[in-house]
Amino acid sequence: MLVKKILLAAGDRHGLLKVLPLWKALVIHDWYDVVLAAGSPLPKGDLSGEDLPGLFGIKGGIVPIEGEGASPVSRTASALNAFEELLLAEEPDILLIGGHDDISLSAALAASKLGFTVARLGAGLRDYNRNSQSETNRKIIDALADILFVSEHSGEYNLINEGFDEARIFFVGEMAIDSLAAVIEKSNSSNVIADIGIDEKKYVLFLLDNPAAFDSDSALKSVLHVVTSVAGNHQVLVLVGPDEGTIMQKHEMGEDFTTIPGVQVLPFPGYVELLRLVKDALFVITDSNFAQAESTVMKVPCLTMLDDTTSPATIEIGTNILVGDREEDILQAISEADLDEIGKKSKIPEKWDGDVTRRVIDVLDKVLV
Repeated sequence: MLVKKILLAAGDRHGLLKVLPLWKALVIHDWYDVVLAAGSPLPKGDLSGEDLPGLFGIKGGIVPIEGEGASPVSRTASALNAFEELLLAEEPDILLIGGHDDISLSAALAASKLGFTVARLGAGLRDYNRNSQSETNRKIIDALADILFVSEHSGEYNLINEGFDEARIFFVGEMAIDSLAAVIEKSNSSNVIADIGIDEKKYVLFLLDNPAAFDSDSALKSVLHVVTSVAGNHQVLVLVGPDEGTIMQKHEMGEDFTTIPGVQVLPFPGYVELLRLVKDALFVITDSNFAQAESTVMKVPCLTMLDDTTSPATIEIGTNILVGDREEDILQAISEADLDEIGKKSKIPEKWDGDVTRRVIDVLDKVLV
């Protein structure tokens, strides 16, 4: 078999976690030459200093793609130029995309325009929010892809309903679970719980990682009231992304969160520590799709302050519950949900077993002949 070159592309940490297990597995094959192009694995302002590729035993070798500019359009254009140069220099047999941010979109656009084969991890996921930039990116990347790897049955149904050829669709499972499996031992031995000073299964974890949720004083105050209410009965840990922290300070709400008795507010930690905090929480409350898959596999109840999700499997058989963004609905859901029973009765979605990487490589072995 002739050596085949694969270019893996990802933008942010979300996308990188989709491709790192694949890169680690591909480099040991004599018939694959693998290149990884990625943006910063950490959000701007992230203080964890985590070497995410290093967690997977990968030292160096990443081609940096920086989407420069103040707007999504300028960042996409900058990344598009960078990918054009990289694709022409490397001439890969296939480009495999792991995310849905602007850098991932740029990779798909450049490859399609230049005539390279494109494969897509996590294809077909939809939240049908027409105002979501991520939803737009997901649809465009899928439309440009020649090979579509889906993580759950909803991805298959969505693609087929949108007219995609079934022969191009491969149900392989959720790659993020392969990343979780790769580092779970390190996560279990993390001292983050003791360092913060909270007790296992006695704290509620708030993950505030969606800037759009904080577009007004009233939205921030609503979250503040929910945190205050939960803190009346439990220890509370609030993790905020860099954008959310800036917004809180702008609205002068940051100090209010930290002055609530029993509440600690911290920036998002590294991936290993974050997994430990999700695993040992009594339940998780999130304002984004983040941690829905991980909490389902860990059987930790997750209340999502959204009206939709890209991963229906986490609701249908997992631990996720959509509670919307209205304060009274969130509080009612918390009081009504039998959180202990949610964890006990939940199931792990099909093929979310940590063996997704092997199934993807099996497909690549067949199509790259």
